[in-house]
Amino acid sequence: MSTPTTPSLSFVPSSGDKSWGPEWVPLDVFREPTAVEELPQSAFLWDNFKVDVSLRIGSGDFSKTAASVCVLDFVLMLQAARVTLRHERLAVLELSDRQDEWCFTRDEELVGLRTRYATREGWGFRPTEGHCSAREFDSLVERSLRGALALIFSRQPATRRNPYLHALATSGFDAA
Repeated sequence: MSTPTTPSLSFVPSSGDKSWGPEWVPLDVFREPTAVEELPQSAFLWDNFKVDVSLRIGSGDFSKTAASVCVLDFVLMLQAARVTLRHERLAVLELSDRQDEWCFTRDEELVGLRTRYATREGWGFRPTEGHCSAREFDSLVERSLRGALALIFSRQPATRRNPYLHALATSGFDAA
């Protein structure tokens, strides 16, 4: 087991994602241009604001497993793990656009993370494993939402007018 240390998390906009730049044209579910206020939640979980995630928990670096992922999808996965681990010892979750599984565990006051991938024979665990205190994991999850929204709003200020993003900014995970 890796030594518990303070986890770290940061987001870097993926270079190929136009939603971060001035040329971004929001598209509705029919792939037609629309106002940012009209974008549904799904637009932020599947199509826009992809990031390369830098995530370290204990001695485990999970950054390679979270390249070019929609930032809010990643943040909501962390929140789902946190909520599940309040009542269960295991939370196995996926990001919306890939099959890899994120396996979060909780033992007393310690949260662990491993990832696994599909193979022809079943599932294979990656060698990376990390642990941190449950309190530190909770703090990481809270910071993740604030950081994701701050990044989106700084690059695309008009997104503050989107009802879904506005609700997340004002009510936190309760709006999800």
